[in-house]
Amino acid sequence: MSRFFLFLIVIILVMVGAALSWWAFSLPGEVTFPVGQEIVAVKSGVAAIFVVLLGGLIALIWWLATGILVLPGRLSKARRLSQTRKANAALAEGLLAAEGGDAKAALKLARRAMRHAEDERLKLLLEARAAEANEDWAGAERAWGLLTRLPGGQLAGLRGAATAASERGDQLTAETRAREALALKSEADWPFNSLFDLQVSKGDWDKALETLAQGEKRGQIEALNAKRRRAVLHTAKAVSLPHTEKQAAQKALADAIRSAPDFPPAAYHGARFLMTDGKTKAAQGVLELGWKARPHPALAQLSRRLVPQDTRQNIAARLKGLADAYPSHRESRIVTAENAMDAADWVGAIRILALLVEENPTARLCLLMERALKGYGDPVEAQRWGRMAASASREPDWSDIDPKGNAFDFDRAAWGRLVYAFGDVGDLVHPRYETYGRELEAGRVLALPMADDGPLAPPKAPQGPLTQPLDYAPDDD
Repeated sequence: MSRFFLFLIVIILVMVGAALSWWAFSLPGEVTFPVGQEIVAVKSGVAAIFVVLLGGLIALIWWLATGILVLPGRLSKARRLSQTRKANAALAEGLLAAEGGDAKAALKLARRAMRHAEDERLKLLLEARAAEANEDWAGAERAWGLLTRLPGGQLAGLRGAATAASERGDQLTAETRAREALALKSEADWPFNSLFDLQVSKGDWDKALETLAQGEKRGQIEALNAKRRRAVLHTAKAVSLPHTEKQAAQKALADAIRSAPDFPPAAYHGARFLMTDGKTKAAQGVLELGWKARPHPALAQLSRRLVPQDTRQNIAARLKGLADAYPSHRESRIVTAENAMDAADWVGAIRILALLVEENPTARLCLLMERALKGYGDPVEAQRWGRMAASASREPDWSDIDPKGNAFDFDRAAWGRLVYAFGDVGDLVHPRYETYGRELEAGRVLALPMADDGPLAPPKAPQGPLTQPLDYAPDDD
């Protein structure tokens, strides 16, 4: 089709040329001009054609002359364009190789791009990526550092430098780079997350609290998550303080409880500090506040031991206060059953435990049922429940309590995990549960002394045949 149109254009031009030639030759008159001693006469049409041809020849000569003059510049420009295309191709292929994990190809292409690329930022970006692919963290940090000095490359350079410093183990430099990035006016959320993560990993709770406040102010974390994270940080800070700074620890725990009343470790440690100061009522109030927000067995165990050698009636009253704060909760029903056993109301305890066992027969409930049945006077059935406890599932919350009755005794790493587990999704971490650590025996009551007589002596089990029927007779699975 294109050839047809070209042929058609040629035909049209020939026809136009022929028509113009006929018109020119048909013009009347002559054009005379001297040639030496003679006068030459040329028809007007021929003269017109000659003038047109002469003008075209002059234009052709001028075009050739100017083309020769600008030819070096055009050749240089073409060479630069060719180098730019090669550099861009090397940059693209190098970045893809670095992202794909081909370290050798990325390094080779980075060297090629550095010879031809015009944009220094792209050269440094590829150099840094290639160094990272080769795990040359010092080289990567150098390239990222140079990028921070170029326009538009500061934020990306700081992020890469922080990552490289962290990879080579220089947490202080990584934190400094993240802090510099956080000081920039940017909507990027990585500076906040990176700086916060570094501070949490080091257990620098005070600085993490400051960074959290800054991130919350900028809207880089949801308000609820910030409150829960703050509760964990305050609690971790409080338990890490020495005994000489008890007042600061109590303030931190009060801040934690205000931030998230449903964080059991804050209520537990807050009440424990008050207990050591002899503020029993205040400690019980903190436990009830925490129980109302989120019941946890560790809170009940601490409530039992608020007063050493306390009377059974006072212990029962405190536990009832907890249960009444959230009566429908599973832990409240367990506390009610334990209170019934402490009062030798074995039937009432068995009825409560039977319903709980039907919902989820854990090892803890099986052991409680064993204790209730022993107290009731049915040792055979009690032994069966004891055997069932050996293969029943454990409870994560109960595993937080060690055999001595202590709870939430976490190391720095566990507190760090808790910042995110509870802070972001509201879950607790259970290191003892994950490592199959021994927990407090479910049927063991730490608040009761070992004496056989006196006002605190445990009630004795009835002897002889059973006198009351049981409403629940479980099947031995």
